[in-house]
Amino acid sequence: MEYRNISWVTTDGIAVLTIERPQVLNAFDPATCAELGAALDRFEADGALRVAIITGSGERAFSAGFDLQYAEQHPECYSDMDFGSELVRRAERCKPLIAAVNGVAFGFGFELALACDLIIATNTARFALPEVKVGLAAMAGGVVRLAREIGPKQALGLALSGDAVTAAEAFRLGIVNEVTDGSALEKAREWAGRLARVAPLSLVATREMVYRGLDLPDLATALDPRQYPAVLRVAASEDAQEGRRAFLARREPQWKNR
Repeated sequence: MEYRNISWVTTDGIAVLTIERPQVLNAFDPATCAELGAALDRFEADGALRVAIITGSGERAFSAGFDLQYAEQHPECYSDMDFGSELVRRAERCKPLIAAVNGVAFGFGFELALACDLIIATNTARFALPEVKVGLAAMAGGVVRLAREIGPKQALGLALSGDAVTAAEAFRLGIVNEVTDGSALEKAREWAGRLARVAPLSLVATREMVYRGLDLPDLATALDPRQYPAVLRVAASEDAQEGRRAFLARREPQWKNR
C-alpha cells in the first residue's frame, strides 16, 4: 500500500517503520494507526523479514501519543474503545519488534513502545502516561504492561501521577533494554542485526515462552514445553537439524524458516 504517515524501509531481513508526522511530534490519528497496523501485517506476512524496528521521525519524539488536535475536531473518537488499542494488539504477533525511542514517548507513544519486545532509547528520551492530566486514561495496554513488567507499585507511581521519567530512570526500572548516547535507531539496528542472524523459528518460540508463560497458572505448568506450540514446532524443524549440523561442522547455519 502507499504510505502517507509512515515510511517503510527493509534491509537484510530488517524492516524499519518510521512514524512521519514530526509537525505534531509523531502523534497518532486514525489514518496513522491504520497505516502502521497494515505495515505490521505486511511485516508479519513476509517470510524474508526477521525483525522490525519502529521509530519516530526527527530527534524530538518517538510519538507524543494521540493527536489531541485531531481528537478535538473529531470528538467521536473518544467513544471508540478500540482507537489505538487495536494497533498495539496487532503488535503482539510472532516476530520480534524493537522500539527505537529517539525523544518523547508519551501516552499512546509509550504504550506502543511497551508493546514492542525491546526498547532502545537515546539518553534524551522521556517516557510518560500523562492521560490522567487531561482527564483520560491509558486504554491501549500501557498500564497493564507496566504492571506486569515493573510491578504494580512502580506502575501506579507512573500512571497515577502522569509524570515523565528519563531514559536512565526507565532503564533502572526495567522498562528500557539499553540507553545510548548516540542514535537510538542505529543501536536498534545493531540489536536487530543480531536477532536477524539467529534461527527465525527459535525467535518465535522464545517469545512465546516469555509471554505465554506469564499467563499460565503456575510455575509447573509454565515449565512444561507442551504448553508452547512454537516450541514443539521448532524442536521438529529442519532448522533445528541444520543448527546442530552447522555447530558440529563449525560453519554458519543456513536457515530455511521451516
